[in-house]
Amino acid sequence: MGARARRYVARAVPGVGWRVWDNVNRRWWGEPYAATPTALLAELNGARSPERIVELSKGALRPRSGKRR
Repeated sequence: MGARARRYVARAVPGVGWRVWDNVNRRWWGEPYAATPTALLAELNGARSPERIVELSKGALRPRSGKRR
């Protein structure tokens, strides 16, 4: 046997940054990140503590509004 398949993986998206991909639901999870969210992936695939996941997901890039001043 091999390693257990991970449900959540990080994928680089050109022009966006890093996104978390959900292999079960086959869709993006959360917002884009500037750097690889390794701690978040470890929590999502491991202990799954809701408080810790919220804390780690606060590092996501926030979408910009289309208005510039």
